[in-house]
Amino acid sequence: MPTLGETFRSTRAAKRMKLPAVSEKTKIPLDRLQALESDAYDDLPDDVYTRGAIRNYAIFLDLDPRAMEHLYRDKRPAIVKAAPLTRTTTTTRLAVIPVAAASLVVVILILVALLALHVIVL
Repeated sequence: MPTLGETFRSTRAAKRMKLPAVSEKTKIPLDRLQALESDAYDDLPDDVYTRGAIRNYAIFLDLDPRAMEHLYRDKRPAIVKAAPLTRTTTTTRLAVIPVAAASLVVVILILVALLALHVIVL
């Protein structure tokens, strides 16, 4: 039974498509496609992103996405499958809206000016 990479490579070759063109059309990075076609699972990112790329590439090549994902799950080491997603810290800051603050100041100045004009006129 052919591997995932062999299946992708042979199907793409049968359709006479170059890998850079496939990358451009599918928006899957070229290095990720190369790693998929060469069965270099250590060069692939987190499992979630890889499964998404496999699914999109399979659909693009008119292959069964479930069958391709099954081939992938059989070959990728269990340790890599269990690796957590990359974690990034995020900070949330309360942003002061400068336009609203400036508008409030302008409104207050106009009110003060109108009040002063009213006092002067009377």
